[in-house]
Amino acid sequence: MGEQFRVEPPELRGYSELLTRNAQHFMTIKEHAVTKGGDTSGFTGLLSLLQPIVTGVASLYGETLDFANQMMVKEAESLSQAADMYEKGEEQVMNLIDQVLAQLHSVAEAPSLGGGR
Repeated sequence: MGEQFRVEPPELRGYSELLTRNAQHFMTIKEHAVTKGGDTSGFTGLLSLLQPIVTGVASLYGETLDFANQMMVKEAESLSQAADMYEKGEEQVMNLIDQVLAQLHSVAEAPSLGGGR
């Protein structure tokens, strides 16, 4: 017997919203990492030689968090689109079933020839 599954479009939309909210956390972390983690204002003497390295690492970290944000937002959009497709497909199937039932009903009410029972 084949496997069966059930898709709940509102659940997909809920997961999409959750991903979108979580993606925003990456931007908050990025802001903190770049402004605080990349702060070299107190570097003096020999530590001043490390300024470009620290700012470079902070910038790279920020770019990585941007990428993570973009990927999560993209996945969230995909989940929303999937929910829309499932709902549209279900609506089409229900319309088709309604048409078939209407035709069956009209056939059942049609008079029969030959004085049948």
